[in-house]
Amino acid sequence: MKIIITERQQSLITENLTEENLHKLCYQIWDKQRKMGDEPHLDDVIYDISGIQKNSRDDMTIIRPIWYGYSGGFNKLYDELKEDVLGKTFRVFVPEIDLDTRFRIIDIENTSMDGYKYNVADLLCDVDNQGTISFNMYDDETDEEIMVTDTIEQAYYEAMSSYETGDLTGALNYHIFNYLTKKLEKYGIPIDVELELKTFD
Repeated sequence: MKIIITERQQSLITENLTEENLHKLCYQIWDKQRKMGDEPHLDDVIYDISGIQKNSRDDMTIIRPIWYGYSGGFNKLYDELKEDVLGKTFRVFVPEIDLDTRFRIIDIENTSMDGYKYNVADLLCDVDNQGTISFNMYDDETDEEIMVTDTIEQAYYEAMSSYETGDLTGALNYHIFNYLTKKLEKYGIPIDVELELKTFD
């Protein structure tokens, strides 16, 4: 569903957007999505109209609680999210860096984010260190850095020798976070990701 509004309409809506009106607006949008045969979701139009940036603190403390209320409560959504992914293995493939590996979600905790008044699903993942990734390594024969594609385990050892393990784990975290953000977007619960490198069975 695509709703288009003019700048003048946007200005009038924003000026009159009380908490109660925002609540009604969100419910109207989600009801319309349902009537049109779509699963209700956090449509960008809500953020466009409200002026609240998606994934900001205001989103987490204003828009998301309305979403949780509409969807049967935070606990219901959180339980559905856990049911969907806990204990399951997924594959992440990023051709730009030759990343091809599996990861398994071994634990999910409901944690408070930075002491704010909203909760986050904190996903602990084991990453298969026998997956592949491209990385720079030092070639003893030529005294130059060369790009190679090898196991994540080998990339980690190479990063350790250069004190750059944070770059590797940061890249893995970034791509797995993006994968899970898209997969779990329908629940509307913010996530965080923690990784451990493991050898899978």
